[in-house]
Amino acid sequence: MSKTKKATKNKVGPVCTVIPAIDKDITAEINIGAIKNNIEYLRKKSGTDIMPVLKANAYGHGIVEMARIVRKLGIKYIGVATLGEAILLRNSGDKGRILAWLYNIRGPELRDAFQKDIDIAIFDEHTLPEFIELIPKNKKIKVTVFVDTGINRAGVSYEKALETFLYIKNCPKLQLEGMMSHLICSEDKNSPIVHEQLRKFRALRGQLADMDIKPPLVHIANTCGCLNYDVSDFTLARPGSGIYGISLNNIRDTGLHLPMTLKTRIIQIKDIQKGEGVGYNWKYIAPRNMTIGILPIGYADIIPRDTSLKLSVYIRSTKCKVLGSISMDQIVVELKKDIDLVNDEVIIFGDGSNCIQTIYEVAKETDTIPHEILCHAGYRVRRTYVP
Repeated sequence: MSKTKKATKNKVGPVCTVIPAIDKDITAEINIGAIKNNIEYLRKKSGTDIMPVLKANAYGHGIVEMARIVRKLGIKYIGVATLGEAILLRNSGDKGRILAWLYNIRGPELRDAFQKDIDIAIFDEHTLPEFIELIPKNKKIKVTVFVDTGINRAGVSYEKALETFLYIKNCPKLQLEGMMSHLICSEDKNSPIVHEQLRKFRALRGQLADMDIKPPLVHIANTCGCLNYDVSDFTLARPGSGIYGISLNNIRDTGLHLPMTLKTRIIQIKDIQKGEGVGYNWKYIAPRNMTIGILPIGYADIIPRDTSLKLSVYIRSTKCKVLGSISMDQIVVELKKDIDLVNDEVIIFGDGSNCIQTIYEVAKETDTIPHEILCHAGYRVRRTYVP
C-alpha cells in the first residue's frame, strides 16, 4: 500500500516546453505607425467606429501584442473568430470588450468564456436554449446575433432572425449587445449580391426597431466593405486584413500601409560547380559555377512551397533568385557580386519602400492571397514591434 502511495505521489505530470524566443533568425518587423494609419483610414472610409479583427494570431502579427497596441490606439472593441482566442486575450490581461463568434456549443471553452466577461455571438437558433441552460446562475451574458444574410456559413437563418432576437430580449440571462452579418464578395464594387445583403440587414434592423429592439452595436462591413460600400449608418465596422494593410484581389489600396517586413540572414555561403543540383530532387541545375547563400527559413515558417523556382529575395537591395525547392527549414539563393558575407540581412518582403517586393508579389507567385501567407507565420518567426 505504501509503495502505491509513493508511486502516485511521484508520478510525473504534464511537461510544458517553452520554445526559445529566437529559435531561428527570422524576424517579422511590424510597424505600429502603419497599424495606426490603417485604423484611422478605415474609420474614415467606413464612417463608423472600428472593431479590429485579431483572429488567426492577428493574421500572423501576434494576437496578444496586437491587442495591446490597438488598445493604446483607443480601440474599445476587439473581434476574434474563436472563443479560444478571446480567452487567450483575457488570460493575457486584456480587460476591454472582446467579441467571439465561433465555438462548439458542447465544448469546454464556452463555460470558461461565461466567467470571463466575453461577448459571444449567437449563430444557431436551434442551440440557443442549450446555450442559455449552460449559463451559470446569477450570470448575464452579453450576446450578439450573427445573422446569415446569404453567405451560408455559421449564422442564424435570416428567416428566423426576428424570432431569435425576441427570444433573447425576453431571456433574463442574456443581454443583447449587437447584430452582425458577413459580406460575400465586398471586394467587388457595386455587387448586386452585396447590395441585397445590405438591404436585408437594414430591413431586419428596421423590423427590430419596430419591436423596440435596438442593438447598440450593428456591423456587417469587413475591410472591403469599408472601402467599397456606404456603411456609415451602422455603428461599427469589422475590418480584419485591412488592419494589416491588406485588401482583396491582390490589388493594393494606397491608403493602407503594410506593417510587416519579413527578414532573415545568410547563415552559410558556398560555391557550387556547373552541372550540380540544388535542394531536394535537384529541381535546379547550376548553369555555371555559382556562389550560393543558405537562409534559415522555409515552408514551416511562412514561405509557401509553391513559390519554388519562382521566388526571389532582396539582399542589399539586390534581387536574388531562390534556387530549387523551398524546403521545410531553409532555402538557397543565388548570390550576386559583392554579396559575400555570412549574417547579411535578407528581406523576403517589405512595405514597398524598404523593399520593392511586398507580400502581394509573394502571393502572386503562388496564386493565393496575402492573408493565407500571413496566417501561416509559424512560432519560429520572431515578431518585433517598432514605432
